[in-house]
Amino acid sequence: MKKIDMHTHLGHWCFAIPRSGTVESLLHLAARYEIEYLAASSTHAIVYDMRAGNEEMAEAASRYEPILMYVYCNPNFLAESCEEMETYLPEDWAVGVKIHCGYSATSTSEPRMHELIAEVARRTSLVKIHPGAAEDLAHWAGAYPDLNIIVAHSFATNYPAAVELAAAHPNIYLDFCSSHATRGKVRYAVNRIGAEQIVFGSDMDLIDPAFVLGMFEEADLTEAQKRAVYHDNGARLLGLA
Repeated sequence: MKKIDMHTHLGHWCFAIPRSGTVESLLHLAARYEIEYLAASSTHAIVYDMRAGNEEMAEAASRYEPILMYVYCNPNFLAESCEEMETYLPEDWAVGVKIHCGYSATSTSEPRMHELIAEVARRTSLVKIHPGAAEDLAHWAGAYPDLNIIVAHSFATNYPAAVELAAAHPNIYLDFCSSHATRGKVRYAVNRIGAEQIVFGSDMDLIDPAFVLGMFEEADLTEAQKRAVYHDNGARLLGLA
């Protein structure tokens, strides 16, 4: 079944992962797992240099059709983040914004994060954020109804709170990729909110997609639910036919 991967990265992490971190690695995994499109952010942008990483990400997305770009934004550099969005978001292959609270050392409750989200909402309809506090995400979902928010990792072991957040806000979407597979959480989410607010994200190539696919394949989803999660929900968020 064709898939759209809404959580991927280009670049090396500080882990011993063979043959990872390259465009070639992403394309290889995409072909292996029938991933039609992958939305990626730059590891280099997240952990070190926002502008250099975004430039590298843009180069890959502009050259290789399966690769789409999240523009990484950092709340510590609001003006520069706005410039990055204005540079890349007009491009067809730039599909939204990625924010990482941990690496930017900025929680979702801090004023500078709220300022950044307001700027993001003016420029795009899609943001993926990791991690985040439920009360702040709920506030943004209500304040910016045209902004779709992907909760990366769905609060990990606290996934019931993420599910309740999505139940209350139709513009909240859940991504269940994680470094530890928890049996039953996908089924729990589908039982509570259905399949329409869940997207497939693998965290490749930090993690092989097979790891996350196992959580979905053991969840006893119908074919229609699998199509929604693996492909159609992502296609709708990305504006793809």
